[in-house]
Formats: sequence, structure tokens, C-alpha cells
Amino acid sequence: MGGRIKVTSSLREDLVKKVKSKLAMEGKGLSKLVEELLSTYDQLEVLDGFCQELGLEKSFFTSFEVKARRLTGFKAEEIVREAGDELSDRLFRY
Repeated sequence: MGGRIKVTSSLREDLVKKVKSKLAMEGKGLSKLVEELLSTYDQLEVLDGFCQELGLEKSFFTSFEVKARRLTGFKAEEIVREAGDELSDRLFRY
């Protein structure tokens, strides 16, 4: 990790107070949060490159959108259980 620099920003007071309150409960500071967010933003460039190289759609989805787009029908646990039962049946026949 490199050195550290001081950065000055103008942010909404109500937002900063709210976030600082939550961070205090987590034992984190605002600087740590900003650093994590900047790191994530930096990593998005790498992900964009992968998506472009693989021809994948680049989109962000909310948790609600993820749930709405999930396939419905068979549940993985049921399929795995059936496959295990079939395997057990075959093994016991021998």
C-alpha cells in the first residue's frame, strides 16, 4: 500500500452524520469507508474489461431485480437429492 493523502470534499451534512453514526457502531471511520468505495470503483474497470472480452452484459442489479429474474421451477436441493437417490439405488443393485 502506498502513502496516504488528505482529500477535501463537500458532502451533505445530514448524510455524513447518518453514515458516521452507522460507522461508529461498526467500529469504522469515514476515511476507511471512502477508501473501500474508491477501491471498489477502481476494480469496476477490471470487471468492465472482463465483461467486454467475454461479450457479457454489464449491468448492476438490485436485490429485487435479482429475485425477479431468478428462474422458477425445480429447486436445486430437490434435483441433488434425486440424483443422490438414483446413485444409491444403482450402487445397492451391485
